[in-house]
Amino acid sequence: MSEMVNLCINLDINILGKRTINIKKINASTLIGKGTLTDLLEEVNFKKLTLLICNCSLTPNQQRNLENFLKIKVVDRSGIIIEIFAKRALSNEGKMQVQLAELIYRKSRLVRAWTHLERQRGGTSFVGGPGELQIELDRRLIQEKIDKIKKRLKNVSNRRKIQRKSRYKNNFKIFALVGYTNAGKTKLFNTLTKKNQKSEDKLFATLDTKISRVYLNDKLTIGLIDTVGFINNIPTQLIESFKATFEEIHNADFIINVVDINEKNFKEKIENTKITLNEISLDIKKVENMITVYNKIDIQNKKPGIKNNRNYVSALMGTGITELKNILISKVI
Repeated sequence: MSEMVNLCINLDINILGKRTINIKKINASTLIGKGTLTDLLEEVNFKKLTLLICNCSLTPNQQRNLENFLKIKVVDRSGIIIEIFAKRALSNEGKMQVQLAELIYRKSRLVRAWTHLERQRGGTSFVGGPGELQIELDRRLIQEKIDKIKKRLKNVSNRRKIQRKSRYKNNFKIFALVGYTNAGKTKLFNTLTKKNQKSEDKLFATLDTKISRVYLNDKLTIGLIDTVGFINNIPTQLIESFKATFEEIHNADFIINVVDINEKNFKEKIENTKITLNEISLDIKKVENMITVYNKIDIQNKKPGIKNNRNYVSALMGTGITELKNILISKVI
């Protein structure tokens, strides 16, 4: 629940109430039973709510029926996450990938905010304000748009393949940074590469894959890739649309999992990262041999270095980086 609250805060949604509902049997049409629905309707009317967010995935039918019964907008976990991605996307590639995820999500749903299919996206389409239209999108036109974006992303994928072939010829080893969103991957990327990529303390600040050189010593150089952050139950639409990005993880020689050591459930997030890597069909050996880096140790004043095969660093303060570089050297020599 706390994770969903954080997601909503990142969309500037004012949360007026939370409720955990135990579902003994899933209702195919509305997810929850009539008694609970009636209670929800009373709360909606009493608090004058305008939006219901479900911390799960809803079928198009369930979403539609809940909206019709409660007379307010309803959005599920996937819709909220896709909305945040849309808010964060900056590059053309990032925008294309998010737009593809949106279109796949919208294809079989009644949606709001578009007056016609060619309209450029603006504002928050799933959770926007009053005065929006609810329209049935034409599936054929959506599919045509999906096919067009997939073709453009295929060109991106082909261009990256050419770049990877050049790296393979030079025996250039690649390390990919993965991990939960807001674990500090981009800050670690900047510290290791001496770059100044945009790094913010918020969910999914990085959507665009970046690669740069890291000089481990006077003679040894590797490539480092910064990738999009993971989250529990990542929407399948995003996995589908970010294929070009995930290809870079597939083709990396080594994986570095960056973990925020200050999170109470950091062990659970490590497992969720492994689950996501399995969902994108990453080589099991790469997952098993993954380097785990515990970041943000400065918050707890922990000492940097290597303890029990664990790498403790502060990407912000630059502590523990020398020891981490030694680990990377041992992987490639």
